Amino acid sequence: MDFSTSTRHDDGRVVLTVAGDVDLAAHARFQADLDQAWDGSTDLVIDCSQVDFLDSMGLRVLVHARQRAVDNGRDLVVAAPSEPVLRVLELAGVAELFSVKGPVAED
Repeated sequence: MDFSTSTRHDDGRVVLTVAGDVDLAAHARFQADLDQAWDGSTDLVIDCSQVDFLDSMGLRVLVHARQRAVDNGRDLVVAAPSEPVLRVLELAGVAELFSVKGPVAED
């Protein structure tokens, strides 16, 4: 499935919805979309409910975003992660680094 993102600002936080395959071919766009949507001054929610595939490069973007949030005293939540996302987080041994929540309520 093709990669896409969408962004909305909700309740003083940025919600970035990610869909499709987050792999080597898409990771640079994922990083660019994240950087454009979020400057680190608010909390960030990454909705991963529509992610069909996540590889190490996509994971790298998530880990860097988490570090940026920590450095700025902000929260990063991975919302409604799909099974492929959960599996990669667990296999990489980084699941405990992320706050994982259920689906994000719409405005």
